[in-house]
Amino acid sequence: MDGIPRDRLPRALVCLADDQVLEARVTGRRYFRGTWWYELVLTLPNRRDTPRGPVRDVLEVPFSAPYPDVQPIAGEDYTVLDPPPVEERRRWRLSEAAPGSSHEVVVHRLDCVQAGMSQQLATDREALRMLADPEEAVTCAVCRPDIVLGRLF
Repeated sequence: MDGIPRDRLPRALVCLADDQVLEARVTGRRYFRGTWWYELVLTLPNRRDTPRGPVRDVLEVPFSAPYPDVQPIAGEDYTVLDPPPVEERRRWRLSEAAPGSSHEVVVHRLDCVQAGMSQQLATDREALRMLADPEEAVTCAVCRPDIVLGRLF
């Protein structure tokens, strides 16, 4: 459900092992060896205990299932689950350069621990634009994003 509001997640019908059919929200999907696999969330009524006694709550149960156990519902927009086009994907993490360095930003791979807790992300085009100016940005010496970015020239 990364960034997609819950009410915009498409719904699908799910056939359970005992032939019950339920409606669930689809949080993701992928095509693997000729079959669509769906990531879903089933919202169930639940009880939550409080100091004043039990109150009504909901329980969200995540699960995965393939087509045909999951049937898309006509009119639902499943494209909201698709990743953005390659040129719009934010694949690089940006961190502030060390104080006193000759550049402002360090470009890292997304999983680089050297980036710390930085949440600032960049696309390929944005990273290349910054790296074109050595005073603006430099690549991380640990994760070496320049190896991948160099192939994009």
